[in-house]
Amino acid sequence: MRQRALGEFLRKHREAVRPADEGKPGGRRRRTSGLRREEIAQQARISPTWYTRLEQGQEVRPSGAALGRIADVLQLAPAERAYLFEVAQRVDPKDASSSAVSTPATRAIESCVLAISFPALVVDKYWTLLSWNAAFADLFAIWIESSERNVLRYMFLDPGVRTLMNDWEFRARRLVAHFRVEYGKYVDDPKMLDLVQGLSEASDHFRQYWEEQEVLMWEGNEKSFNHPHRGWLTFFQMTFLAAPDPTLKLIIFQPKG
Repeated sequence: MRQRALGEFLRKHREAVRPADEGKPGGRRRRTSGLRREEIAQQARISPTWYTRLEQGQEVRPSGAALGRIADVLQLAPAERAYLFEVAQRVDPKDASSSAVSTPATRAIESCVLAISFPALVVDKYWTLLSWNAAFADLFAIWIESSERNVLRYMFLDPGVRTLMNDWEFRARRLVAHFRVEYGKYVDDPKMLDLVQGLSEASDHFRQYWEEQEVLMWEGNEKSFNHPHRGWLTFFQMTFLAAPDPTLKLIIFQPKG
């Protein structure tokens, strides 16, 4: 059904594209509206046979880059382009290469974080910190003062994190298993691939845990941290997805006891 939906969408929008030579003196008369499949394939730099199979709903697995070129040729609007990549279950290279930008969703969730009295933060799909409140900054003061903003890179590359957690190995292994769920959603995202490759090269522990292929869904669980002034503090961690933008996660640490 997904392949069929993708093919029907491509065909309909191909037929809606106005050819460059339409209405010009000497332009060829066309028996059908829109561009021909061969023209889409040529402009998108793909095989005509391959594109035909894609439009016919056959089992074809286009890359994100190929879909991006097709979307450009079809002149898709932002919502149409997002739909194309969602149906194809691929990541748009434009999204993957762009840096974080402020959107209504990010601004709304950032306001929510600031209003929470417990330690709270927001991360993107690469698990990079976007915003946090004062309580989180107090709990992770050393982290916030550093230049590293990615959760995974902090966990595996900052030696100081092991003094913050007494069960580092257990927590690190679970963190990788949680991240694999995220990775599966954006497996052809170049930035995601670079993150995993860089961590694998820089950390033997990450590489070992990653090769174990463990997968865990997000769930609430207890976590303890060794605060430099208040000693061991225990929290119940809760993770929420932002409805307007599911790539954003709101993480809250509710104190226990």
